[in-house]
Amino acid sequence: MSNLDAIRPDFSKPVEPLMGIEIEMFGFDSESLAPLGTPGARVSSQQLMERIASSQGKLKRDSVTGEIIGLDLGCGNFSLEPGGQLEYASCPGLTLQGLLDDLRMGLSILEEAGRGEVLFLDHGTNPLAGADLPLLVPKHRYKILDRYFASQPGGRGIHMMRYSATAQPNVDVPGGLSEWQDAINLTLALTPVVKQLFSNSWFFQGQRVVSSERQRIWDGIDASRTGIPPVAFQPDIASAYAEWGRHAGVFLVGDLPLEKQPLYGELTWEQWERSGWHGTFPGPQDWETHLGTLFPDLRLRRFLEVRMVDAQSFSHALAPMAFWAVALREGRGRLWDWLAQKSTSVSELLEVLCGCAEDALARSVLGAFAEYKRGFREFEGSAADFVRTEGTTQPSRKLTL
Repeated sequence: MSNLDAIRPDFSKPVEPLMGIEIEMFGFDSESLAPLGTPGARVSSQQLMERIASSQGKLKRDSVTGEIIGLDLGCGNFSLEPGGQLEYASCPGLTLQGLLDDLRMGLSILEEAGRGEVLFLDHGTNPLAGADLPLLVPKHRYKILDRYFASQPGGRGIHMMRYSATAQPNVDVPGGLSEWQDAINLTLALTPVVKQLFSNSWFFQGQRVVSSERQRIWDGIDASRTGIPPVAFQPDIASAYAEWGRHAGVFLVGDLPLEKQPLYGELTWEQWERSGWHGTFPGPQDWETHLGTLFPDLRLRRFLEVRMVDAQSFSHALAPMAFWAVALREGRGRLWDWLAQKSTSVSELLEVLCGCAEDALARSVLGAFAEYKRGFREFEGSAADFVRTEGTTQPSRKLTL
């Protein structure tokens, strides 16, 4: 039953070279700096969605609890993450300029709903939310996942749900099976240096941290579903990925009530398929759902979901998308050559990538990001100072011009 249709593209027809980006951000009350939805904040993430829906879009509600979990704009959409993080997913497009326009539109809608009451911050971790932050978006699936991670001794899954934010480029790879597998191998080979390049988590629970706290959080959750999947250079990457997924823990079993869902270490997909769970056996849709509950650095969902990047500042929100669009299309040959030199210099990597970029906007975005990295200085001040300085009520104006 562990079929490959949900993992690899259908190579019998041309792959359209689409790309899209999902960006997650935190919101704070612009006066009190209380995270949205907590005492001291004038609005919650759900109320922002209601404000938008009063004039456009359609609210998304959890089918079980009825809770507001996002808003559908028809193509791009907003989703609410467990700790109240706001996610905007662009409409898939053919050009980086199209994605920039889409992103600017989405952020403009969000800032208008904020009415100056909300500071939006793009950062890999929530700098201010305390250790007692509750589940602010009580979606049924989030409750199940919350219970699952709480049962993992010493795990950091709860931190992942409540405090982390990412920028996630999604890329289709034109060509056939060999091009697709080469792009996956390259992505996995680049992962360690890319994590360093896009490290952007400097404060956590009110304290300064070193480098990327978001990456440490993700390294500390259920190892059966995270990290670099062991598929690089396999002759059949899709089959290897499916086999990896079959050994991953299951936390969502059909429509079983919360108290009957498996806890950490109790059930893998392979065990569920073989022996069932409370009399329930998986169906084809359960397999696709299970694949969506895996959180590796690269997730295979017919297109490539690149998931190892920290949320970036709004000024450089497009940089991860530009990086991977160039890297996985026109830059593969040059990047393999660069990797053969065993260099770990992020400045060299960006220089090579800029030299590969055929799109003028991609070169501009990557060049600006390289300049930012060269001049980077750690922020001097407290976590609250950081939010006030780096946060903005008008994120769309911070985007690449």
